[in-house]
Amino acid sequence: MHELPAVENLIRTLDEETEARNISRIKAIHIVIGELSSYVGECVQTYFDLLSQGHSCEDARLYFRHVAARFKCTSCGHEFDHDRDFTCPLCGGDGKLVPGTGKEFLVEKLETD
Repeated sequence: MHELPAVENLIRTLDEETEARNISRIKAIHIVIGELSSYVGECVQTYFDLLSQGHSCEDARLYFRHVAARFKCTSCGHEFDHDRDFTCPLCGGDGKLVPGTGKEFLVEKLETD
């Protein structure tokens, strides 16, 4: 359900950008979703399909790229993707979440006419 306001904001921003840049239509939107963001691509798609009618992004295709959270080892400093484990793959030390990673929900690329 929290996808609804995110999609509403996305469509509003896309409308503003298409007007400012004199773009007639958006054909595709590439979105990055972090594993810790709690956004579900299927829910985003459903709300987008309903709410985009009559907007510059109507009938646009959504592409989702899911990204893992990043961790940094507290022992050796190695950064690694979360993979069901918080243990450093190099030294076995404890990993700590790199702030801001895994919580992404952003537009990575637009394809327009």
